Amino acid sequence: MTGRKPTDKSTDRTTDPIPPVDPVRNEAEVLAAGLYLQQQGMALLLAEMHALAAMLPGEDTRLPTDAEVEAGFDNMPV
Repeated sequence: MTGRKPTDKSTDRTTDPIPPVDPVRNEAEVLAAGLYLQQQGMALLLAEMHALAAMLPGEDTRLPTDAEVEAGFDNMPV
């Protein structure tokens, strides 16, 4: 052996053997990149929500009881 790479006879160029393709690894890399980008977007959204929560006034979330609602109807004409 001369230690040379195999050549393509039609063009007489040296060709490198094509490395084997691992489709599972390729899919995993794409999936990991997608999850990383999604995590960045969610982190930005969370930061915006925290900023808005600090700026907006709070609201009383306690709902009136039935007695409080009915008390407002006592002055209705019959």
